[in-house]
Amino acid sequence: MTVNTEFARNDLLRALPEEQRRRMLPRFDQVELRAGQVIADVGRRPSHVFFPTTCVVTMHHVLEDCFASAFAIAGHDGAVSLDAMFSDKPSADRAVVMQGGGALRIDKRALRWEFFRSQEVQQVLTQYTWSLMGFVAQTSVCNRHHSLDRRLCRWLLLAQDLSMGDDLTITQESLSQMLGVRREGVTQAAGRLQAAGLIAHRRGHVTIVDRAGLEAAACECYATSRRGPTRLSPTITRPTTTNTADNHAAFLRAAG
Repeated sequence: MTVNTEFARNDLLRALPEEQRRRMLPRFDQVELRAGQVIADVGRRPSHVFFPTTCVVTMHHVLEDCFASAFAIAGHDGAVSLDAMFSDKPSADRAVVMQGGGALRIDKRALRWEFFRSQEVQQVLTQYTWSLMGFVAQTSVCNRHHSLDRRLCRWLLLAQDLSMGDDLTITQESLSQMLGVRREGVTQAAGRLQAAGLIAHRRGHVTIVDRAGLEAAACECYATSRRGPTRLSPTITRPTTTNTADNHAAFLRAAG
């Protein structure tokens, strides 16, 4: 498929006006990402921002002892490494491809230029960032108060929503890092969901067998994340005025 066709597969890019999409089109590369590929990592300076089209990416915070836990997930509804637009500092987090597939990639400097040039780009990316912040906050509370089984249901449902298929290519290791628990805990939790007839679990694969049952077993955070302020594909309201010079100056003042 062409880059132009792939634009329509990402919710954020599709929300931009057609004229804006045409201008940005030459700045993007189409890439194929494999499951398990690390596209951003702790200590590395990201050079690109990724807009997934058919792949699914999880973002992890990694501690000094290498213990990691996922705090966000992105697919066709979002973007990865947006923070790289405004900083040349090494990344503090890791982004790992959970489901292999396609993505559109743009140099962070090119996206920064478009961000300050276009109020539509500013609005789309800012709304997504606010939604992502809400998702991260919700995940923090979820990890503290909800059981492993219910959290596993939530993440599997989110992954299925973004991959748009019943069969998920997910290893126990990736589930372990996503949930922030040992592999043994993941094995036991997946076994309980399989015994209940909700999933079929085999090495490297999870198949959603009973979607309705999985939703009923998930914690409240799944339903909340698909609506309201933590929904990751916000409705875009077109701005009525454009003054990107003032916006740029205000941003630089706020940044210190």
